[in-house]
Amino acid sequence: MAVRVEEKSNGVIVLTLVGQGEPNHLDTEALLGLAETAKTLANQSGMRALVVTGQGANFCGGRVGKKGLTRASDVAEDLNAILKVNAAFAALPVPTILAVEGLALGWGFGMSAQADYVVAAENARFALPEMSHGMPPLIVLSYLFRFVSYKRGFELSLSSREISAADAEGYGIVTSVVPPGAALAEALRVADFVAAQDPMSITLLRKFGREAAGLSDPQRSEYAVSLMSVLLAERAQKAHG
Repeated sequence: MAVRVEEKSNGVIVLTLVGQGEPNHLDTEALLGLAETAKTLANQSGMRALVVTGQGANFCGGRVGKKGLTRASDVAEDLNAILKVNAAFAALPVPTILAVEGLALGWGFGMSAQADYVVAAENARFALPEMSHGMPPLIVLSYLFRFVSYKRGFELSLSSREISAADAEGYGIVTSVVPPGAALAEALRVADFVAAQDPMSITLLRKFGREAAGLSDPQRSEYAVSLMSVLLAERAQKAHG
């Protein structure tokens, strides 16, 4: 199971990411399951806010893609799981509030960037480690520059370095920073506040706000997938002789 769903009495839904190992990695099937869960919730009446947190000590240590794919079309299908999650969460009628403890790497970093509100513990660490594995994080870059400057985003992608929750707040990735262990409680407090507002006003605020900020560009994300799929397929072909 990629995600646990808990429904609160006031319309707040809590999704807990259930990944692999201590870093809480999510594989392709887990991402597809998460996308389906988000699509189901989008049609659920009575939902007022969505809180997403991670199982254990870490929010998410990143995505684990399928191995040994040598055809660009197969790599693209694997990468498209990320786009399906992004699209499903973007289509939600309520705000997404993240509670981040520990690691938020790769896909976890991207999820943090796209969320409407992010509460991070002081000891949380954010990074785009893809380049340390020889792979540019193009999907994240397809929307990252809505939040951070080009030079900052380029440097974070190039270096793969981890940044603190305080730095992530300063860069515009995180909304607020709380003591270790307190992220979920604060995220639930924010969700309770959202749930107490007029539902239609909240939906319009989120929808118009995201459109005005230009947070969604499916064509650019699809272009990122096409570029990465060719690169990774060629690399796999060389590795297989």
